[in-house]
Amino acid sequence: MSPETLFENILTIPNVKGFAFVSSEDGSIMKRGGITPGNIDEIVAFIGSAAGIISESCGVKEIKSIKVIGVDRVVIIPHHNNYLGFVLRKDEKDIEKNIIKMLSEEEAKSDIIVNKLLKTKSSQLNMLINEFTKDSDRLMWKDYISKELAALSKESKLENYISLEDLKFKVSSVKGLTREEVNKFMKMLLDFIVKKAVLEFGSNDAKKRVHEVIKRMGKNK
Repeated sequence: MSPETLFENILTIPNVKGFAFVSSEDGSIMKRGGITPGNIDEIVAFIGSAAGIISESCGVKEIKSIKVIGVDRVVIIPHHNNYLGFVLRKDEKDIEKNIIKMLSEEEAKSDIIVNKLLKTKSSQLNMLINEFTKDSDRLMWKDYISKELAALSKESKLENYISLEDLKFKVSSVKGLTREEVNKFMKMLLDFIVKKAVLEFGSNDAKKRVHEVIKRMGKNK
């Protein structure tokens, strides 16, 4: 889930006046909101990484949260291999649990949306493949699409979630992916398939076939 949408509701939690989501790699701020001190990135990155080092040396498996009490009250939690620091108006018991719960709920909502998008995009591509292969060499198309899918999927977050069976894309439920990642991947698949159709049928015929599929998509809405 992208940081642009992940923390939309975090400032609605009582006593949270600001937050910063900081990269564990270079300490840069990936997302911030509300009221935070100017050096919030340094505070969150330094203390988060120091806590990680200490936990490893002490044999502690997991640090769920770190409280920092100074000019500002800051709580830091590890999140997706980065650090989320949030500034409190006043200390509150178990507030980090409330935030972790909220983040889990937001991610669950996002996963539902992304899974629906992935299923829709794969269904549209399947309609296109069916149109291109109805009077063409299906074995050739299967070989071509399988190779392109394997090449695109290599080291991709979608590698284990999409496959080609009987010239149809099959997808399984994804977690932690963004709409942007799904759209980008499926767009690349679409481009490869359409380019192959242009080579096979010529530009005009390929366009007609694409338009036929678009018409059917409009009727199915």
